Amino acid sequence: MKITIYSKITLGLFLLMITSCQLTEDLDEFKPLYSLPAESAISDQVSADLALDGMYSALRGARNSFLYYTMLGSMLSGVESGGYFATTVEDVSLLNNNPVADGPALGGIYTNLYTLINRANWVIEGAARLSSSDFIDPDRQSEVINEAKAIRALGHFYLLRTFGQFYDVSSNYGIVLNLAPAKDSKPRPRNTVAECYDAILSDLDDAIENAPDLRYKYYTNKTFAKGLKAKVLLYMGDYGNAAFLAKEVIDNSGPKFQLAANFEDLFDHIGNTDYLNSVESLFNVYADLDEPIGGNFWNGIYAQVSNEYYDLGDTGSVTINGQTINYDGGRTNFMQQGTPYRPGFNSNFKFIQSGSLYVYETSYQLRMAEIYLIYAEADARAIKNVSPSALAALNTIRIRAGATSTGSDGFETYPSNISYEELLEAIRIEKLMELATEMGEDWYDLVRYDYADGFGSGFQVSDVKSTATDAEKFIMPIPATSIIAGQNIVKQNPGY
Repeated sequence: MKITIYSKITLGLFLLMITSCQLTEDLDEFKPLYSLPAESAISDQVSADLALDGMYSALRGARNSFLYYTMLGSMLSGVESGGYFATTVEDVSLLNNNPVADGPALGGIYTNLYTLINRANWVIEGAARLSSSDFIDPDRQSEVINEAKAIRALGHFYLLRTFGQFYDVSSNYGIVLNLAPAKDSKPRPRNTVAECYDAILSDLDDAIENAPDLRYKYYTNKTFAKGLKAKVLLYMGDYGNAAFLAKEVIDNSGPKFQLAANFEDLFDHIGNTDYLNSVESLFNVYADLDEPIGGNFWNGIYAQVSNEYYDLGDTGSVTINGQTINYDGGRTNFMQQGTPYRPGFNSNFKFIQSGSLYVYETSYQLRMAEIYLIYAEADARAIKNVSPSALAALNTIRIRAGATSTGSDGFETYPSNISYEELLEAIRIEKLMELATEMGEDWYDLVRYDYADGFGSGFQVSDVKSTATDAEKFIMPIPATSIIAGQNIVKQNPGY
């Protein structure tokens, strides 16, 4: 009898879905069948790895709250128009000037990310309680703990950039940090943004040092932790260190971490039995060929791309010193090929045909193309000028997409006489063309660019999205149900 990873995930969820709330005296005496106390569920390497699988399953996109999170940023930026079924989700009407504070999708995003973090906390605590002799491989104990720390950092980062003033390290409006398993319902106040970043970076430093080099790309690893740290530093405005770390990832990660030969190879995996382990991925989400509706089936039918975005990719261009340079040369055309379920929808979530079934594939949490663009932006901002290495990193992604050498009009590389301001905008547009609909980077880039120039001056989010005129609404409200449940100890974001 075949045992798939989903058998393991089911067991992992079973081990983690244990509460420690104090109930009444009578209920404390009740012992449900087939349950284990959370404090003793992890007892050896096998149970620790099962618990890890349960942790990772919270990232799966099968019509759950994490799917809504993957779509939120691109909905806010206008790249995604909502798609099939999404008209019933309040995310589609988040016009930034009037987001909904108590709708089910925002509440689901908030709750699901804290669920992810709490599962990581149970793994960390449970594995740390053991000794190395409890593991078949003594080194596996530390690896388990630090795989979970990388996920905890990712969960806190996603929460911070969605519900906290992530752009301002001096702000008091961070999120509530959860650094231990939830064992009671006592509400706690929000941490500052600086405290949140400190906790995220601490977890990533531990993972860089002690996570596995690589198991499979759907498990966290040292290279992913280093790449995520570079991204976090970019968001913090620590450009010099972000550039240094991104360059480390590009230059020193070995042959298993590099750009794929073609953009389409990242998404068109028909006939590729190892589609979960793309050379370009630093970390992606598991999807099972034995599952009739795979991990990102719902992305394929939800993630409808707006005509405005397609038009930008098809005909958008910029003139630099008399040369007209097109924004894209084929990536948006590939996206428009659609899926067999919904022709015309987003081919970045294409199908794999397994027998008579259409199985949708993985989603990338971080890949090498983004690391190149993180490096390009961070290096340029660090010196407030155009460096040859920053320009080369930007052009490397364009060349992979089919750009030819600069010199005439069309889809070509950017020239060496590009200005600093033109370079920053070129990097933002390149990320838009390369990463649109993957994890919402297009929205968070708009906010970061606006804040870097000072809200209301220089580049503004409203230059791209006319309704986004209120900087307080650049982050989402804490769901009203969470504020109420927390007895108003968790303070709402300004402006809501």
